Amino acid sequence: MKVKVVYENKKDKELIELVKFSAPFFVEFIDVQTKNGKKEGYQVKSEFSARLNPFVVLYDDEDKFIKCFWSESGNACQQFVNYYNNND
Repeated sequence: MKVKVVYENKKDKELIELVKFSAPFFVEFIDVQTKNGKKEGYQVKSEFSARLNPFVVLYDDEDKFIKCFWSESGNACQQFVNYYNNND
């Protein structure tokens, strides 16, 4: 699996890094505070019409979309951790 995390607050990134996941997967962090990160983060979020950060997208091994988590309904990083723990 592959996860893209668009963030601007380092605490959101640290939350994902601190959690011990049982299955290995690739996590790509996109910091919108950088020039390249702002452009890439906009591209990722625009596909889902997301506005706020953090924003998390989950893909399978073949880059097919599984689920996304957005901050309009709570912290997206915490939503992802809860989803992963409940669907392990």
